[in-house]
Amino acid sequence: MSAKIFDGRAFSEKIYESLKDRIKKLKARGIVPGLAIFSTQGALEAESFVRSKIRDSEKIGIMCRSVKLSPSIRPQTYTRAIADALKDKKIHALILIKPFPVGMDIKELESLTPEKDAEGLSPAHFGRLFGARDFNEIKEKRLIVPATALAIAEIVKKLVFPLKGKKALVIGRSNIVGNPAAHLLTMMDLTVTLAHSKTRDLKKEVGQSDIVVSAVGSPGLIQGSWIKKGSIVIDAGTSVVQGKLTGDVDFNGALKKAAWVTPVPGGVGPVTTACLLRNVVFLAERALQK
Repeated sequence: MSAKIFDGRAFSEKIYESLKDRIKKLKARGIVPGLAIFSTQGALEAESFVRSKIRDSEKIGIMCRSVKLSPSIRPQTYTRAIADALKDKKIHALILIKPFPVGMDIKELESLTPEKDAEGLSPAHFGRLFGARDFNEIKEKRLIVPATALAIAEIVKKLVFPLKGKKALVIGRSNIVGNPAAHLLTMMDLTVTLAHSKTRDLKKEVGQSDIVVSAVGSPGLIQGSWIKKGSIVIDAGTSVVQGKLTGDVDFNGALKKAAWVTPVPGGVGPVTTACLLRNVVFLAERALQK
């Protein structure tokens, strides 16, 4: 069999279409959704990330401000720049891209107010997410969810039917992707295994799974021969190899066995951007209600 390649860019356009009317209504009331992206200069992955956010923000009417800082900036100066953005009424959402300045304590960044946390990583947003028990609560309560995890869930919902009882494997346990993705898939009635660097016999786990999600950032981690026939393979890992973005999965090998495979780039990435900008719109709408 030959797998179908999931077109993340086409899928993201559907999310953008759903946002345009909401952005239009905000502008009619004098609010232009505003996003500020903080990054340090020189990181290839960060540069690609920022460019895609700016491009797609402008396309749908979100104002996007890129704040590029020196990798050697003092943590106090970095924190002060964030504080200034939090006070700026034109900015409704912030994104902080790794790597952070040398010496920066990640706990210091938890002071980022939930009102402007576009990535859903502040303790308040994280708590609300893990307090939810049904996937529909995400939209109904307008929860701010880590965008890559939400993109994975949206792709699974698109490609898999019925969902109930299917076996899913999530590889990677970060709070940015793996943990929230596993929780979202559990809320969708999938039976989820969360694998990580200490998991024994990863090959066996992959071969038994109807859905495989890899979010590690380790090129070639998942071999095509491991994959169960007819499964869904979602590659959310990104690494730079010889100047190019690459995923965790042996893409050509996966094509021979899976039903659907997401490419890198062009798969999870564009959907992540769309989900992130949906969070920005949520935050702008929430600011209007105050």
